[in-house]
Amino acid sequence: MKQERLYAGRTLMRRAALGFVAGCGLLLLAACGSGGQEATATPTVAPAEATLAPADSEPTRGQAVVDSIDVLIMESFPVQVSVTAQGNLPDGCTQIDEVITQQTGTTFRVAITTLRQPSAVCTLALVPFEETIPLDVEGLPAGTYEVSVNGVSDSFTLDVDNVLAEETPTTGAGAGTGEPPGISGFVWHDLCAQTGATVDPAVTPAEGCIAAADGATLQANGVRDTGEPGIPGVQISLFAGDCTTATPGDEVTTTTDESGAFRFEEISADTYCVFLDTTTAANVAALEEGTITFPVNNGVPTNSITVTLAEGAGLADVDFGFDFRFLPVAAAASDCTNSFEFLLDLTVPDDTVFPPGAEFEAGWRLRNNGTCPWDGYAVAFVNGDPMGITGTVPIEDTVAPGQSADVVITLTAPTAEGTYRSNWQLADTEGAVFGINGQAEDAFWVQIVVEEGAEAAGPPAPGSASISGVVWEDLCVVTNGTASRGCVETEEGSGFFRGNGTFDTNEVSLPGITVVLGQGACPPGGIIAVADRLATATTDDNGLYTFTGLDADIYCVSIDALSPENVDLLIPGNWTWPAPGTGRQGIRLAGGEVREAVDFGWEFQE
Repeated sequence: MKQERLYAGRTLMRRAALGFVAGCGLLLLAACGSGGQEATATPTVAPAEATLAPADSEPTRGQAVVDSIDVLIMESFPVQVSVTAQGNLPDGCTQIDEVITQQTGTTFRVAITTLRQPSAVCTLALVPFEETIPLDVEGLPAGTYEVSVNGVSDSFTLDVDNVLAEETPTTGAGAGTGEPPGISGFVWHDLCAQTGATVDPAVTPAEGCIAAADGATLQANGVRDTGEPGIPGVQISLFAGDCTTATPGDEVTTTTDESGAFRFEEISADTYCVFLDTTTAANVAALEEGTITFPVNNGVPTNSITVTLAEGAGLADVDFGFDFRFLPVAAAASDCTNSFEFLLDLTVPDDTVFPPGAEFEAGWRLRNNGTCPWDGYAVAFVNGDPMGITGTVPIEDTVAPGQSADVVITLTAPTAEGTYRSNWQLADTEGAVFGINGQAEDAFWVQIVVEEGAEAAGPPAPGSASISGVVWEDLCVVTNGTASRGCVETEEGSGFFRGNGTFDTNEVSLPGITVVLGQGACPPGGIIAVADRLATATTDDNGLYTFTGLDADIYCVSIDALSPENVDLLIPGNWTWPAPGTGRQGIRLAGGEVREAVDFGWEFQE
């Protein structure tokens, strides 16, 4: 096997059963796929020929090549859902071994694994297979769910909560929930303290936040979590017919109460469209700027829900989630904590050269990791070389706990040659100064070099930004049930381990890996189409790759483990960094920024 060829003498762990990891990758075939990304098995000899596997070879485990899937919804209530997968096994000796299903949030991930016994006479011809896998959907709330089988994806939608209540009609569309006749729901504030903030792979999003559809910014998660309040005063409209045929002017309206609840009563059995129009005067006043996060249709949030009301039945939980663009900031508690995290230099790398007396902008990205909102806070000079400012510069925006902010100040270089450093912290409304993580001694800074005759540094030159990183083998060894220090348990008590996502001193880099750069957010599945590739790079003998000549923009750095260039170097195995099962990273690059450590960790599997 390739592990033995490349890393002689190492014993790698074999899992007793496959499991799932975060993201869309699976343990044996790590690259994320979509319905259009299929692997192809090709016979190496004529179908009539056969071969005998070496007598001393071990059973070979793998993952079945799935060509298509079909999600089937049974006409019953509660609804029953299954997925049928079709594909081909590579030869007559390969058999379906296990079918493993796991639900994470609104995604069902299914792995169909294979087993090929040694010392068997094999006909090297493709063998079609079809597997039907039931999905456990009983009790799920209404919404759209994704199904991924060995990287091939589809989705299904539950129009109502899939729960059978007492004395509830069990047949027909729009079966009730035990509520009094009518349609009711709730509009709630879907909380995310970092809404609109840039996605940073090195920073874990705050609780309740996920990446938005653009892959570059954060938004609320579309789930009504404990403690999220209702929004009063929101106007809801009800149209006859489904939402594709509803006619404006033929609707009735109601308004959410103080708890965010609404209800339509005295309506007959029929199909209706429940509509939240964010552009009406009433809703502009109630909602201000923001976005709907729930419900979701085909992966995209929508402001309308089609429902069917059965005779004498009631429909509840026809809900809408709304994420305010500018999070209402609560007044600071008397015992709140001032603290911040330094994230990024925005404009002036250390030891940038300026001519004497040059004016320049210094900028930093900071995150409020304390409990006090920054309302009326300022950037404060604390010591070092003042460079024209010895006091404070106000932070214009209000920054809630968990949110990030970019702060930019204008400084002036000293008139004498030399190296200068100016140290900065933050100050609250009382003028109390605090440093990184609340520490009095920790500051962020700008350090420049002044030289006679140097050119004034203006805006970063076009194409002066870059992205670089390393690809390494994340080694995890399990001996007699004891895991090495480079392992972490996939789930507490599971007995399954993976690499820890850290480039440890005993691990090696991986040369020859092809890395792809795309412009814009990473596509679903992370596989950048050939037409969308800006550049490719191959890791050198130290596992390093670099993309240069870049402008300020959003980029996707991706490694397709199943590509012809990488498959023989990586498979079988899985990503452990930047996240388990994820071989891509979205990057928002500033002008002139040198983004390093965009790294990828890979764990080989037997």
